[in-house]
Amino acid sequence: MFFARMVPVFRSLISIPAGIERMPLTVFVGLTALGSLVWNTVFVMAGFWLGDNWRLVEDYGGIVSKGVGAAIVLLVGYFVVSRLPRSRGRHGA
Repeated sequence: MFFARMVPVFRSLISIPAGIERMPLTVFVGLTALGSLVWNTVFVMAGFWLGDNWRLVEDYGGIVSKGVGAAIVLLVGYFVVSRLPRSRGRHGA
């Protein structure tokens, strides 16, 4: 949830798995606010420090966003695989 606010597509869709898992609203809002605060602060400060070179933020932001996106995809994949029923051995043996 926290890191999902840092990736454009996930930012829009993160409420779906949160709802499926029945995440409490206060936790959802808290993590959303914290993730947005961190992400926006990083971009505002980077733009401030870079001054006239603020366009570099777009380049590096895209790289970080892709990295966070890849990590989320891996975590979602792990989550799905860990929820699959496991075989308990050979049947009929």
